[in-house]
Amino acid sequence: MSAPSDFRWYTLQSLSNNESKVKRLLDRAIKDEEMGDFVAEILMPVKTVKDFRNGKKRESEMKLYPSYLFVRARLFDDEGSLLEAPWSFLRQTDGVIGLIGGQKPVALKVEEINTILQQVADAADKVVPKVTFNIGERVKITDGPFANLAGNIDKIDADRGKLEVSVDIFGRSTPVELEFWQVERDDRE
Repeated sequence: MSAPSDFRWYTLQSLSNNESKVKRLLDRAIKDEEMGDFVAEILMPVKTVKDFRNGKKRESEMKLYPSYLFVRARLFDDEGSLLEAPWSFLRQTDGVIGLIGGQKPVALKVEEINTILQQVADAADKVVPKVTFNIGERVKITDGPFANLAGNIDKIDADRGKLEVSVDIFGRSTPVELEFWQVERDDRE
């Protein structure tokens, strides 16, 4: 069992869509207010997603835990009493709602933070499609030589971001391999 004065991971709740702002403010304030003795790290788990909008491929970050950040901090002294300086520092940052546990912040279990850190590691250097599809779903092809044709999804390779879609060409059903961004859901069914 670790001593109360050790750095532990805590969950910080932010206003919706303010996670990046809160992280930026905290990172800057840790240096400016010399809070490094109490707050070691701010983690905002994200994954890179790609989608197709207005005829262009684009990549963006998607938060794995919307409205939450994870903070490695020392919030308690050796007697287990809450340290006012780091607690107030975190709570009073613009965009922060609070820490999970309120006046008595609850540290994450080792397994919980290890799972989160593994998700971050798995998401690094990997771009995943933003949209998910299902086998049998009807889609319209928006790009490439088969543009404007519709078909049904036969196979999904999410790791590669590819689909096999059966389209009717010259009266025959033909499988075509496409990237996720080359299709959209066909709502005309």
